[in-house]
Amino acid sequence: MSHIARRILLIEQEYPRRLALKSALKAAGFEPCGEAAGADEAAELARSLRPDAVLMGGEAGKRGLQQLRELASLQIAPLIYLSPAPEQQAAEAAKAGAYAVLPRMAEAELILPALEVACARFAERQALRRETEDLRDLLALRKTLDQAKGILMRQYHMSEQEAHRRIQRYAMHKRLTVKSVAEAIVKATGGKANK
Repeated sequence: MSHIARRILLIEQEYPRRLALKSALKAAGFEPCGEAAGADEAAELARSLRPDAVLMGGEAGKRGLQQLRELASLQIAPLIYLSPAPEQQAAEAAKAGAYAVLPRMAEAELILPALEVACARFAERQALRRETEDLRDLLALRKTLDQAKGILMRQYHMSEQEAHRRIQRYAMHKRLTVKSVAEAIVKATGGKANK
């Protein structure tokens, strides 16, 4: 079995259970990179350690889900939630950001495959998020560039191709990006560049 996740942050309030999970992770080839008794301490550890996954033993009731929500909002790593009531909490835990919900006393045979799947899904989600941001930036650039070309076409009675070439040449000559030149043209004429 090839592991996607190597470094695991372990959150478990009961020390004997935390120790057992730590041993199981080590035996399976994972590296417990940090451990915490509670979610408050875990958030700081997650920020500093940047683990590949977080394995979190949850508390009963709404407090456990709230802790899960707060930790998942950091979007540092996928969270596997070990719930005291998985049947009742599964849907809420998924909404809160868990990538997998297992029984609190789940054995390593259940936890390890869940870690694999959660890490793969998290990597896919991060790639989609980056792609969405890139497309959003590209669309904003396109709008700003179209505005700048329109301004040059109106002011200097040139074709769209010539306006585009002029922006490109100026950007190369001044060692600027086409985006910054287009934004400057739009701003200089009182318009607002799309960002």
